[in-house]
Amino acid sequence: MNILQDDYNTQRPPMAISEYGRIVLDYINHIKTLPEKAKRTEWCHSLILVMATLNPEVKVQTNYIEKLWDFLFRIADYDLDVDSPFPPPLPEEQLKKPDTIGYNDSVIKFRFYGRNLQNMVDKASEMEDQALRQNLVNLIASFMYNSCKSWNNENLSNETIAEHLKTLSKGKLVLASDEFVVSQDNSQPRKFFKRPNNNAGNNGGNRNNKSSSNNNNKFNRGKGGFKRY
Repeated sequence: MNILQDDYNTQRPPMAISEYGRIVLDYINHIKTLPEKAKRTEWCHSLILVMATLNPEVKVQTNYIEKLWDFLFRIADYDLDVDSPFPPPLPEEQLKKPDTIGYNDSVIKFRFYGRNLQNMVDKASEMEDQALRQNLVNLIASFMYNSCKSWNNENLSNETIAEHLKTLSKGKLVLASDEFVVSQDNSQPRKFFKRPNNNAGNNGGNRNNKSSSNNNNKFNRGKGGFKRY
């Protein structure tokens, strides 16, 4: 009982990467005891092949050999004197936190239009070509009208659209209701509904009738109704 307690897993030294098992850690500890550096390097190359077999999914990566060497040094606690084909990783790189992702935290005035429409309004506000700017404004106004009609079942007036454009552009797009053209989309969004089952009580009878019809067809084919090809 004492032997089992002494060799219990919680009494063993921790592993940096547990996916490769404790046998790989014992293998690395044995490599450290080898006196010759060339022999240690040779054993590490063999161990890399073993690790690739234990974790075949790593082979999907193009630089999986370099990844395995990094794992090897991490499991060895960066204490491995061998001639690695790749620069050995540093402990500081493992402890380094990833860079913070810069999310766009700007507030959208009308969230139901989405951020893409806000970007389009910002682009239209900066355009100097009047013809190209008018075409983009017509496209934006049409999207606003058809979007509210499809999802909110609401028909926006040109006055409301002009007011929303003024708000979204922060006063840069000041338009009258007759200064843009709205193209209406007559297609309706697809509606999904469940067809009512009025013959729910006759399901059993229908199955029986279908089974009886299939049996009769088989019987008729047996009497000469079978068609040869």
